[in-house]
Amino acid sequence: MLGNEPGPILRYLSGITHMGGEALHSMIAAIPREDWTVSRNSWGIDDFWTNYGWLITTSLSMILCYLWAIPNAGVLLLIAVVHSVFVGGYRTGLSSASLATLYTAIYSSNPDQLFRYSGEGWRGLVGLGSACYGTVFLIMYLRRRDARTAQEAAERIRSADIREESEARFRVIADAAPVLLWIADPRGKRIFFNQLWLSFTGTTLQDQLDQGWQRNIHPEDTAEVLRRYATAVRNCERFEAEYRIHDAHGEYRWVQDFAMPQFGLGGEHLGYLGSCVDRTERKRVERALHQLSGKLLGLQDEERRRISRELHDTTAQNLAVLSMNLCSVKEATKILGQKTREAVTESLSLAEQCSREIRTLSYLLHPPLLDELGLVSALRAYTTGYTQRTGIGVELKMAEIGRLPGEIETTVFRIVQEALTNVHRHSGSISAEIRIVRDPKDVRLQISDEGRGVPPDKLDLISEGANVGVGIAGMRERAIQLGGQLKVASSSRGTTITAILPMKEAA
Repeated sequence: MLGNEPGPILRYLSGITHMGGEALHSMIAAIPREDWTVSRNSWGIDDFWTNYGWLITTSLSMILCYLWAIPNAGVLLLIAVVHSVFVGGYRTGLSSASLATLYTAIYSSNPDQLFRYSGEGWRGLVGLGSACYGTVFLIMYLRRRDARTAQEAAERIRSADIREESEARFRVIADAAPVLLWIADPRGKRIFFNQLWLSFTGTTLQDQLDQGWQRNIHPEDTAEVLRRYATAVRNCERFEAEYRIHDAHGEYRWVQDFAMPQFGLGGEHLGYLGSCVDRTERKRVERALHQLSGKLLGLQDEERRRISRELHDTTAQNLAVLSMNLCSVKEATKILGQKTREAVTESLSLAEQCSREIRTLSYLLHPPLLDELGLVSALRAYTTGYTQRTGIGVELKMAEIGRLPGEIETTVFRIVQEALTNVHRHSGSISAEIRIVRDPKDVRLQISDEGRGVPPDKLDLISEGANVGVGIAGMRERAIQLGGQLKVASSSRGTTITAILPMKEAA
């Protein structure tokens, strides 16, 4: 490319000033001033070489190419350009490339006219210029890519350090927390337990990771807890359960486990953060209260039975005798005055009314048919009397369920009794329906009406387990005593009370 004899250069020296003056001036003006000047405060060799090294190396390359008539001087010029880029950056590299291209433009010109080229000269000029500038851009691209890669690596290292520091701080806080803490990944695999959990269960972290924590759950609670946990993980929703776990002393303690899904800034699911609270003492208190409530309900039923028997066997009999005596007196009042006859008649009427009320009260306290003939006969007699007293029609729907355990029969009757009382006092309904279904596992009782329903605020409290009034609380407590449950559903079209009583608990 640069293999011409040195003669053309000498012939064109005089033409450079006129014909190439503008080109040289434009090239020099295009190079930023800071690449040509040296800071006043830094006259060291390093600074001098940084500012002027590109000019020296490129000029020396051109001089050597000229003096030695190097046939393939493009390689030497490219080396000078590469050196300029590495020493001074892309600006000095562009300046060096421009100077090398200008030298080539002059050297490759036709012998007779400056900046006139043959076909081979043009190709050589374009090739070298493209190689010089391309080398500058390629080196800067590679340097910037390496710098970016190094920066990303540094950011990763810095992020890892931040995560490690954050994790260390979290572990310190988690170990100091007064509750049992755990963390799970998005698949539900538990990856962390705080120190209080490990001390509570008497295990190590390795024993609890993944599915190891499941071995602490009471066998009777395992299936239900894992079912709820799998459902929560699958649907990415909150998890809550109350179950028993094996503690460090070999006992099972009740805990309330609660966890919420965690999400990143981009909405991605990060996993679960959960906590457990020891509820053993509360469970003991609840169990004691239920036992006390059961005893009170039993005593209440016994007292009702005793009062009912006393009223039926004593007071009602005395009133019957009083009515017979008044009838005899009424026969003898024919010889007495009008006022006396009216008093005796009124007394007889009052005695008969008291007798009826005593019999009704005795039946309401404890129907004899419940003990003698069973639940079906007692309910039929009770609903018939209820309709006569209140005017509310009651439809009783039940197959032949036979005799049930005494506790279940008493509980069903009391729930029906309380529910129909609420229908009469609060619903405004003119009808009610009672449905009883028995299967081998449980007895299902449903009482519904077509009244105004329960107000929404009270219904929310009832759904949360709060005791709103004595009636609902009594019905719920009776169901719980037998291991069952009571549900209340209501709308503007009426109210439905459902009780589910397991048969096995009554055995």
